[in-house]
Amino acid sequence: MEHQVTISQPALEAMVLAAAESYVLGGPEFHGPVEVHGYLWGNRRTVDEEDIEYIHIDRFSVSSSAPSDEDSVRVDKRVARIKNSVLQLWAPHLHFLGDFHTHPYETREEVEQIEGWGPSKQDRKVFRRDKDAWRMASGAPPIMVIMAVAKMQNVHHSFLKVLRLNTWRFSVGELRFWLSVSVGKEKVRRKKKAKRSLSNEDVVLYPQSWRFNAAGSRLDGV
Repeated sequence: MEHQVTISQPALEAMVLAAAESYVLGGPEFHGPVEVHGYLWGNRRTVDEEDIEYIHIDRFSVSSSAPSDEDSVRVDKRVARIKNSVLQLWAPHLHFLGDFHTHPYETREEVEQIEGWGPSKQDRKVFRRDKDAWRMASGAPPIMVIMAVAKMQNVHHSFLKVLRLNTWRFSVGELRFWLSVSVGKEKVRRKKKAKRSLSNEDVVLYPQSWRFNAAGSRLDGV
């Protein structure tokens, strides 16, 4: 199944603001670029005849209580439950989708050399074991969004670039960002626990629909 992911402008702005602050100013316990973590809400819909799942990220909330350093962030398990409870009361039309975190790097070259926008081995391990995230995602595997960030020495004209189907690259001032989306997979095994994993296969991160018109698009009634 293909997973087509879109992100609202407010959610993307909130991610960039959180990533920029944590990169430039660090955290209360660590002075220097640090990771930042948060959670995502929105909507998802599956069209069986097209074998496509549409996922729209509408809201992002940063985990403000989570201490972090340059390569890790420690989140209390209650954070997701508290935030999700609030949105179930205030915005019951939104569904918990998954989590977000950043990967800060010193240079652009370092990010590109190791493809730092993707999930690390530890990210995958935490994702598989996050029982609350799998439960709150309401029967659909949760997603993981990662934003890598680095400072550029020189700033030239640039536009958002699709590096891979699930990965964007764009710049804001002298900061460069890489945004990737991965989706959970759950394989049921006979007489054993379901095997959970994280994959970026068949994940397409679409530019905002009002800035991109796909080939072959048609309007009903025109």
